[in-house]
Order: sequence, then C-alpha cells, then structure tokens
Amino acid sequence: MKYLSICLFILSNIFFTHVFAQNSTSNFKKLNIINTTNDSGFLTIGSININGNKRTKDYIILREVPFKLGNKYKPHELTGLLELARNQIMNTALFVDAQVYVTNLLKDTAFINIDVKERWYIFPIPYFNLVDRNFNQWINEHKASLDRVNYGIKFFHFNVSGRNDKLSLDVIGGYSQQLQFNYTNPFADKTLKHGFSVGFGYVRQKELNYASLNNKQVFVRTNSFVRDGFRSLLTYSYRPDSKYRFYVSLGLNMDKISDTVLKLNPTYFPYYTNKITYPTLLVMLQYFGVDYIPFPKKGFLYQVSMFNRSFNKKANLFQLSVKTTNVLPLATNSFLNIHTNSILKIGDNRSYFNQSLMGYNEVFLRGLESYVIDGMAGVVANNSLYQKLFKFVFKNPIKIKGHENIPFHFYAKLFSDFGYAYNKYAAVNNPLANKFLYTAGAGIDITTIYDFVFRIEYGLNQLGNTAFGLRVKGEF
Repeated sequence: MKYLSICLFILSNIFFTHVFAQNSTSNFKKLNIINTTNDSGFLTIGSININGNKRTKDYIILREVPFKLGNKYKPHELTGLLELARNQIMNTALFVDAQVYVTNLLKDTAFINIDVKERWYIFPIPYFNLVDRNFNQWINEHKASLDRVNYGIKFFHFNVSGRNDKLSLDVIGGYSQQLQFNYTNPFADKTLKHGFSVGFGYVRQKELNYASLNNKQVFVRTNSFVRDGFRSLLTYSYRPDSKYRFYVSLGLNMDKISDTVLKLNPTYFPYYTNKITYPTLLVMLQYFGVDYIPFPKKGFLYQVSMFNRSFNKKANLFQLSVKTTNVLPLATNSFLNIHTNSILKIGDNRSYFNQSLMGYNEVFLRGLESYVIDGMAGVVANNSLYQKLFKFVFKNPIKIKGHENIPFHFYAKLFSDFGYAYNKYAAVNNPLANKFLYTAGAGIDITTIYDFVFRIEYGLNQLGNTAFGLRVKGEF
C-alpha cells in the first residue's frame, strides 16, 4: 500500500496514546473574531510578529499573509483576512498547525501574532509500496503477492534552506529497481515568485503491462529485465501569489522493452520498435482557491496542462488535460465535492504506449478501480457528499515538540461517479470503452497531520459488481 511506512509511523503513535478530549483546545489562541460596535471605522496593522518558526524564513511565511504593516481594514474585513492568512500558511505544507490572531487592539491599531508549529522536515524512511494501480487490484488479482512490492529507502528534506525547497532521493528494489533524485526550489529569487526544479530517475523491471484484455491489465514476466527507462526533467515555476502557479517543464526520456514484449505486442511503442528516445514539454497552470488543498471543504481549484511527447511526426503525442474541483458548503459540517478530470490526446492512437487513460493515476471511477479503459479521450466526474462525524485529538505520551497532540477528523460520504472513454480501435474484448460508465457507494475519509487522507470506500458499478477500496494520500 502506498506510503505504508509513514502510515505505520502515525498509527503507532495512536496505538500508544489515549484520547484526552474530543473537542480539546489547542495550545495556541483561537483565531480572532474581531467584535466591535463600530464596523465603519478602520483598523491599522501596527505589527506582525511570527513565533515558532525555527527553520522557515519569516519572509516565506509573510508571503502568504494577505495584509501588510500599515494597511487599513474594517474589522469584519480583517477577521476574514486572518482566516485566509491561516489557510494560506497551512497550504505551504510546512506546518503542523498555525494560528493568526490579534493579540492587542489599541484604539484603531491592531497588533497581529502568527504562531506556527513546524513539521518534521527530514525523513530517512524505509519504503514499501505496491506496484499495482490500487489496493483492490493487489488483493483481488494478485492475492497480495509480495512479489508485486517495491521496497527500499527514501530520503526526504522538505525545507532544505528554510525557503520551502524540497529534496528527495529514492533507492528502491524489489519488483523494480529504481534510483530517483529531485530538488525543487519554488522561491529561488528575491521576489519569491520564480523557482525551478531538477530531477532524474532510472528504472528497470522484470514484469511489464503490455496490453489490456477484458479491461484488465495483461502482464509478461521474465527472469531478465523486460524494460529499462531513464527520465530527466528541468522545470521553471512562477508563483505570482498564493493561489496561482505556472510551470514549464522540459524532459528527456529513454524507454526500452525486450524483444519478448515486442513479439507479444508489436504496437506497444509507435512504429514497431523496442526502443524510443524522446523529449517532452509540459506547460501547466494551477489555481488553488480552496481553504485546505489536501482536503478542501470550500472553494474552487483547477489545473490546465498541455503536454507534448516527442516531436517526431510518427511518434508525437499531444495531450490536453483539464482538472477541476468545486467544493460547496451545505451546512456547518457538510459539503459537496465535485471533481472532474478531462483528457484529450492527439497522436498515434494505435500505440499502447499512448493509450493509458482511465483507471490510472487520478482518473478513475470509484467502484471500477479493478478495471482500465484505454483510449485517446475521456472525462470523469467524481461527486461526493460529505458529513463530518467527529474529531479525536490524541495526546502523545512521547514529548515531541510540535507533535504533542495528533488530531484525526472523520467524515462520512456518499458518492456517485460518471465517466466516458473514447477509443477508436477498442476491441470487443475491452467492452467498457465508448460507453457511459457510472458507479455509486459510500465511505469514510480520515484526515490527520502531514496532509494525510485515508479513504475507505465501498462501491457498486454498472456491471453489478461491488468493490472495497482503500487509498492513502499524503505528502510522501
């Protein structure tokens, strides 16, 4: 299961802890609601003090604050800005907790405190990860075989210089052999708007998904390696504010498959070859207008990306992707999450290398996770109605600064998903292509520190099959 080692770390803390309060108050002061009988006047920001940041630079935090020294606001405006500042500081993924509040009001002057609890930034951790697309596939189709597991060591540093720059190094064995390195610095210049990232990866494996049959992946496994791949990537990023992000990435890639794979599927790669070297270009725009990016409860976000692989006429693939999330609050503890994912591909639509579409990565229908639908165009809508159940705060008996209390939030949900995948050359043995697809079900989501979201789901699909789903999403 993805991120299993980190999950075990968190769950072990729960096992050795006890509940000290269901609605326990934080050590921080609560976020201020500025009450005044005169909302027509203005409050001037007299000072902004930051406490608790040992590594993170003050200006990285202040970059997320929507007010500055000397600015004037009406009391109700400042109340809203205090909440917005906290949300944007938390969305940096640098802190376990943050509070922004007025510590003192002196006539028409407001003095602001920002209290933060920094996360752990350095993680040399053991790695245990399923190679299958999801937990369902590993259990139902491969009987939880440990042969389909990657294991090794991962090293993360999530705040190398205190500027929210990240470094990762992966040394992985097991099902596949991997070596990966990546460094990202989103705020590399004085304006804190321009950044870059650089990375490379090498992978080789003895088993490969070379085709689809009955909307299931078909694999070939040999004693020797059936695939070698190399990736290199250089990215420029531009973040004019806390909500918009723009990226341009240039990559150089090499993929090679064995003659065994080529015989099984001559059209795995374009133009009947077993080796391709190709450049890539990605342009992406993101907007995050939500309260909390990993698990939004209100707001709107979208992502538009254009991707081009290879500039050779025979091998070229152009892909346009649009992803949106619209979260509508319905009551104090309930909200509706509408998530869509649309993809259009232009290029060689016979090549299996180009056809992966539905059932991969984030493009899936809950209840149909065990299936894949290949194609060149598709759309998915994931609709979820949430109701918050309760919150537990666990007191850690091991006195670790910043991690004294571990909050867990539990949400019940009902979901209904819809989708369609277009494949001009879909064979009769892959019947889910070119059909309207739908599923429904229920589940529970659990959120906790480090942006972890545990999703437990039970769904029913249009084939009459039921499916139990378990997914973990987190920083690692």
